[in-house]
Amino acid sequence: MKRRDFLKSSALAGAATLVSSLSIPAVHAAGSDIIKVALVGCGGRGCGAIRDILSADPGTKFWAAADAFEDRSQGIAHGLKEALEDKERVDVSEDRIFIGLDAYKAAIDSLDPGDIAILATPEVFRPLHYEYAVNKGVNVFAEKAVGADIPSLRRIRAANEVAKQKGLKVAVGLNNRHYNPTAEAIEAIHEGKLGDITGLWVYRSHAPNGSVPLGDYSPLQYQLRSNFHFDWTSGGWFVGALVHNIDICCWAKNDYPVSAQGLGGRINRKTKDQLMEIGMAEFTFADGKKMVVQTRNMPNVWHTFQANIQGTQASAQIGEGVGRPQLYQGFDAVSSTRKAIWEPKTAPNNSYETEQGCLVKAVREGQDYNEMDYGIQATFFAIMARMAVQTGQWLTTDQVWDSQFEYVPNIDTLDINGDAPAMPDADGNYFIPVPGEFPFT
Repeated sequence: MKRRDFLKSSALAGAATLVSSLSIPAVHAAGSDIIKVALVGCGGRGCGAIRDILSADPGTKFWAAADAFEDRSQGIAHGLKEALEDKERVDVSEDRIFIGLDAYKAAIDSLDPGDIAILATPEVFRPLHYEYAVNKGVNVFAEKAVGADIPSLRRIRAANEVAKQKGLKVAVGLNNRHYNPTAEAIEAIHEGKLGDITGLWVYRSHAPNGSVPLGDYSPLQYQLRSNFHFDWTSGGWFVGALVHNIDICCWAKNDYPVSAQGLGGRINRKTKDQLMEIGMAEFTFADGKKMVVQTRNMPNVWHTFQANIQGTQASAQIGEGVGRPQLYQGFDAVSSTRKAIWEPKTAPNNSYETEQGCLVKAVREGQDYNEMDYGIQATFFAIMARMAVQTGQWLTTDQVWDSQFEYVPNIDTLDINGDAPAMPDADGNYFIPVPGEFPFT
């Protein structure tokens, strides 16, 4: 997909619609007032997503659970029923608790066309699971990010064309698109309250996330349970950490970059994984404007999680990590004395619950609803940042879209008891890409 086609398909300009309260009719597209939901991936994000969809609509029912690990699928199926006051909302019988890397098939198969599958496994599996759900005629909530490398994005893009042809409803977990104050701030930027945008910055800086103890897990099992610490599972830290605010900045600018270069790596980290400690990527847009994204995973560092957009008349603090976005005078995003010149009128909302509610509303009312295009685009630029950092090369979007580098060519047949795509050496250390030596392919 070349840049001109990329932008044409994005429909960015129409994305800044504020979310109103949901009016849910009694019958959904499959002809029943109950929408069954299968959860594929029962880790933290999956557990949050199933709670959100049950909260968003009283006619949804937790129907099936699937995970590579028994403790996770059993845990959410039984734990959520104990936690909810309305026990009938959780109808996960023992024969609908599925375990293993192919458990997604049985969970999705247990649904009827028009029901919903939540896909919340590590990112590397998203295209595989999405493709299966689409072929089964099931509506989908797909957690961000939607792939780990470019071949996987091409695969999910092809599946999404089928989803569009079938009229399936698809939501993507870029929840800031459904946070009312953020949407209102984007609208203000599009109205020109910043003036002309001159630059965009994305920050994520904090202590490193903890990994699970190795224990008796095999390398593959350990990596799946610590997926943010390994490139093949998550697409690398850039993808997991920065995809939200890359999306927000491109939404605000109403454009996507054409090239990127970057730098980063590990400095002092001794943990046996692939987690990047520091990273920075500089994107360039066709008009010459820059977007700089940076991340740092180190103890005792300045903690911040935000996006900042500077214009000729004002600046904006916005995005994931910013509960109350604002436009302000000057350029100091971290000063407590900065003067706000605009703040949103809308009250904060639970964006996680709202995004699920929008999906269910679309299913019930038969609306056209598919967020996968901008999910692919946001993931693409996060992957592009990772590739620029790891290779040390200046890369264009067209070059990156043509990339053949694939972490797991055998993703369809990966065996939970087999070797991991990234195996440790004799000392337990993992491969770390070195810029200038790690090739772009």
